[in-house]
Amino acid sequence: MPKQPKRERREQARRARAEALKAARRRQQYRRIAYAATAVAAVVVVVVVMTTLGNSGGKPAPEGSVHVSGPARDAPLAKGDPVPSFSAPALVGGGRVDWSTYAGKKVVLSIWAPWCPHCQVELPVLSNVVAGHPDVSLVTIVTAIGQEPGPSPEQYMKDHNLTFPVAVDNANGTLVEALGVQAFPTVYFVNSDGTVSSQQTGELSEAELQQLIGALT
Repeated sequence: MPKQPKRERREQARRARAEALKAARRRQQYRRIAYAATAVAAVVVVVVVMTTLGNSGGKPAPEGSVHVSGPARDAPLAKGDPVPSFSAPALVGGGRVDWSTYAGKKVVLSIWAPWCPHCQVELPVLSNVVAGHPDVSLVTIVTAIGQEPGPSPEQYMKDHNLTFPVAVDNANGTLVEALGVQAFPTVYFVNSDGTVSSQQTGELSEAELQQLIGALT
């Protein structure tokens, strides 16, 4: 077989290089399209998740349904302060949570937000500890509902098999303002005479809860 002229061989080599370059460019373009599609899909998932979480925050109590005897405070209740009487819609089962129901009893009053991670961890522990003290009642107030992504109060309670009374605050935070709450969770340990034994902010351990509940009179 006769040899191809050098010029023809060079032309064929040039064409081969050109085809290889085109193929490489096509592969790069396909990768870019794939990456872009993946990124768009990820963004869509994030948006859907965030939208779902943001819409799952439940609803605050209607205006006019929350009543409290004390004015707004700029600081938490201190040791020896009486807890202001309040009444608000109950989260589960209808009816209302009325502070006067607990007159003469030792009470742990926890104020929480459904999206607060420290609240989510502390409440089941608090419920278990209080269950070991038959002379102590656990009452809670849920507030700031829907202000951050997170479960609805109802879903959180259901997921953790919690059954303690929950008063639902309104969108204005009438209850938390009257109680001087500055952060979540805030827990008041209340003596049987209705005065504060101790006020604690932030997640508490089981040992700390046992000690604070044991100090109630």
